[in-house]
Amino acid sequence: MSKFFGETRYPLVAVRTLSRIKYGRGLPERIRAAEGKKPVYGSNGIIGHHDSAITCAPTIVIGRKGSVGAVNYSETDCWPIDTAYFIDEFQDSIEPYWMFLCLTGVNLTIHAQGPKPGIRRELLYDLNIPIPPLEEQHRIVARIEALTRRADEARRLTLEREDELDTFLKAAYLKMIQSAKWKPLNAVASLVRRKVETQPDREYVEMGVRSFGKGTFKKPILTGLQLGNKRVYHIDEGDLVFNNVFSWEGAIAVAQPDDHGRVGSHRFITYVPLEGEATSEFLCHHFLSHRGLEDIRAASPGSAGRNRTLGLKKLERINVPVPDYEEQVRFQEIAKRRREIRKKSGQAQEALTAYQAAVIAKAFRGEL
Repeated sequence: MSKFFGETRYPLVAVRTLSRIKYGRGLPERIRAAEGKKPVYGSNGIIGHHDSAITCAPTIVIGRKGSVGAVNYSETDCWPIDTAYFIDEFQDSIEPYWMFLCLTGVNLTIHAQGPKPGIRRELLYDLNIPIPPLEEQHRIVARIEALTRRADEARRLTLEREDELDTFLKAAYLKMIQSAKWKPLNAVASLVRRKVETQPDREYVEMGVRSFGKGTFKKPILTGLQLGNKRVYHIDEGDLVFNNVFSWEGAIAVAQPDDHGRVGSHRFITYVPLEGEATSEFLCHHFLSHRGLEDIRAASPGSAGRNRTLGLKKLERINVPVPDYEEQVRFQEIAKRRREIRKKSGQAQEALTAYQAAVIAKAFRGEL
């Protein structure tokens, strides 16, 4: 496993001799104390808060399922859920943040295995990481923090602005629905299916929808030959899109300009709001609210995962609030602004991650 680190001037030590890797514990959203101060970590970062924790501080959280191999660091005690591993016990010879840097320097994602990709704990235990003297670890960590502090601060300010807009949108939504009429979804939006007749030699870009209201993403490009008999449908900008397999966990989004012309499988249900009645952004915000998700889950019978498929007939009968249309338009503009900030934040994070990787590589070579 030393090959992951390339050239290093420091001795390599197996993770199993340095720390104990533990499994996270399930904590469904419905039983979390949302006003609590303890962060709840999924496989790729904070997904909520609770009033108690299951780790000591600091904690390294590693994606086990979902965002496999993603690595996060919590300075406080926290609650990693069962899609993640965590490390909160460290030998005296290791600086916790140094171990975090080492794990972020490894592309663990490529080692996902199985039909529902995951990463084995034994692979992590067998990983050999470079261990300088403790004093040198402290020096390198301080140096890396100094080099990345300005970028971290800029991203923190961006996230604060995003949080402000989130708070504003939540308050605006609650105010708007107080006097709103409620109508079935099919009274304010139309189900639209734009079937694509695929051709073997043409390329098609598939769109995906992330769970937990995290928006859309681009899937790999496929040819018509690769798609085979798979039914696909055109997606247009502004469509309200439901992934009918995972809508129950918030896989609902508004198609963005980059999504226009992409395709989705029959699993993607697309609605187009009626002009003057509703907007996609407002409807999406409602369906991702507590009441909206409750209705979606009630319309998605089954136990979990692929057994919880959103029913078309049940979806169209769900009642949604329909405030004044002009208020919805203003709401939509603010939601777009928040999304632009989130996109810039994501781009900044990608740039910061690349920079950190380069700095960490220098640290392994003893060049810092």
